[in-house]
Amino acid sequence: MSGMVAALNLARDGFAVTVREREPHYGGSSLFDPSLHTTPLDVGATSEYLGVDLSGVFHPVSDLCLYLHDFEVKVPASMSYHVERGSRPTSIDTMLYEKCLEAGVEFQFNEPLRKEDIGGLPPGTIIACGLNRPAYDYLRVPCIDWFGWVSSGLEESEDCAWIWMDECITEYGYISFCNGLYYNLLFSAREVEPECLERYRDFMRRVRGMDYEDWEYIGGVIPLKEPDNPRLVREELIMCGTISGCMDPLMGFGISGALVSGKVAATAVAEPEKAQEEFASFTRNFASVLNFKNEVWYDLRAQVDALEAIARVLGSRRSRRLVIEALLKGRERSAIPGFGPLGCS
Repeated sequence: MSGMVAALNLARDGFAVTVREREPHYGGSSLFDPSLHTTPLDVGATSEYLGVDLSGVFHPVSDLCLYLHDFEVKVPASMSYHVERGSRPTSIDTMLYEKCLEAGVEFQFNEPLRKEDIGGLPPGTIIACGLNRPAYDYLRVPCIDWFGWVSSGLEESEDCAWIWMDECITEYGYISFCNGLYYNLLFSAREVEPECLERYRDFMRRVRGMDYEDWEYIGGVIPLKEPDNPRLVREELIMCGTISGCMDPLMGFGISGALVSGKVAATAVAEPEKAQEEFASFTRNFASVLNFKNEVWYDLRAQVDALEAIARVLGSRRSRRLVIEALLKGRERSAIPGFGPLGCS
């Protein structure tokens, strides 16, 4: 996705662009084809920045809930959107791929990045390798492993989503419904035991009245190891998407960062100083938020029982009000790039 944003902008600026893709088709990793992602975004501002109308592929979330174990807190859904990844006609990747073809971008599939290629890549090469460890190792990008269980398939439902928190994971479980799909992911920065998956499924059965049988264990890496992870250039190559570190380190939002870093990477080919300034602006709070996550947030996350007890005493309405106030107060310190409602302006 981020690589195609870069390719499209470069082609529009008159460059001859070739995209080399490790998969046999466009749409990113087969682990996420198809997948749904719920993210904060200012669709208008991001569309203007990219020069691409995103309104047809970002769909407003109608209902968004946070669960502390079983306790439900309604979260404001304004400026939260679903977006589909993959190669289906309704995905953002399909929209970008078609625009790239119209602009004259050439694609070479089944072309993975190899370690022996690194030294011979021409100036202006952009690397957009998502969550795949080999590229991080080749380029010496500090990263951490993540692990998760995923279930996805066809299902008609309203455009809703939830986030589930429990002590058995460091991150969260979430589900999104959109475009006739559901996508359910339970992920963590440590191995997710089958017992944790069963706790999540038990929650779904009891609280939401649903369950899914087909789950796959997956994993990858993310650049959340060092405060200085965000880098526009490594090994004289331009970084783009997640591997650049242009993402939110607290909740893991990566869609908006992938989009804006694609535009920044394209800018870096002809205007490197301008690109560095924009990249620094989008990632300016990365270090402070990552430190907060490691030094404060993980300790809080390990006390879901206590958080649930407090929320039950306060009740759903007051808990929701506190969530809103926390979102507003956290606006200036958020590291969500890409014109998210909590991010850069």
